[in-house]
Amino acid sequence: MKETHSALREFGASFLGPSLTTYVREVEQQAKGKLPVCLAREGWLIHKLLTHLSQQKLIRLDYEPVYLKLSRTLLFRAMLGESLTYTVALKMDFKGTVLDLLMKRFGLQMHEVFACIPSEVLGFGVSLPDNADEVREWLKPHDQRLQQQVEPTRRAVEHYFRSQGLEGDPVPLMLDVGYSGSIQKLCTRFLERDTEGLYFIATKPGKQTIGENTAQLTGVFREGVNWQENYTMLERSLLLECMMTAPHGQVVDVREAQDGEFIFFHGREASSQRYYQNLHAVLEGAIESVTEALRNDVTYTKEEVEALFEVFSTRPGAIPQAAWHLFTADDDITGNGMVTPLQIFGI
Repeated sequence: MKETHSALREFGASFLGPSLTTYVREVEQQAKGKLPVCLAREGWLIHKLLTHLSQQKLIRLDYEPVYLKLSRTLLFRAMLGESLTYTVALKMDFKGTVLDLLMKRFGLQMHEVFACIPSEVLGFGVSLPDNADEVREWLKPHDQRLQQQVEPTRRAVEHYFRSQGLEGDPVPLMLDVGYSGSIQKLCTRFLERDTEGLYFIATKPGKQTIGENTAQLTGVFREGVNWQENYTMLERSLLLECMMTAPHGQVVDVREAQDGEFIFFHGREASSQRYYQNLHAVLEGAIESVTEALRNDVTYTKEEVEALFEVFSTRPGAIPQAAWHLFTADDDITGNGMVTPLQIFGI
């Protein structure tokens, strides 16, 4: 057991340490005068890391970082019936029925779906993004009922955002692995305020107009790269997501209790949640690696980080066997259920 723990810590240090070292240095520069907002679930590690480094006086932040417990599914649900929601939600790959789509991507329960949408519509087959226009037309007549159904969620999200300081000054700087900034864009619309986002990779960087506001997206390692362009750090980023995750599963709904506390509802747990004591060792190794790097003024070039990720993500045996069981991910939002990236990538 001791050998396993050491192997997991060493893996965390080598797999995550260099990229996180480079990323937090950039966060420190970009976060001046802004509120660092770490987005669930990869933001769990980013939040722990920034808090630790700030306490150790290895970085300086003007505002304490916030861990924002949300997901695309939660925001899709809270903003169901809005034009931007459909624009973002229907451009992502999905195969299944309308019922599957509303339950897996928008977080509705079966009885909620049947209360809002005729059963004959729910059985229609969907292939996104090809059928995006048809789905929008099928749902549009029922937008008002859908909005009424999710009103408690919307109200709770609004109060949760306010409790985390997102509605006033300073400007929120949203932190995540990436890539298209869909959560940031939805938050920009929901909050009706300008936002900024700093990601490992930004597929569409720059300032984007969201209603009357803007969302500024910046990538640390690469900007403007798209899927299927053979950029390994993007194509196999699921490996990063499996390791940089929280002890809770995907947030699918939230309610506000009478005492003002927020009650979160979660989707299925991946193996990284079920065996979080093992993943915790990986994250400990990563945090220790970054701490020592900043303490000793060690830096990594972006090319060095990319080359290291290339090794871990393409060469069989580079990821230690002690960590194999942690690499599963909840991909319900695309209708695929649980996926195993080590098998998908053949490593």
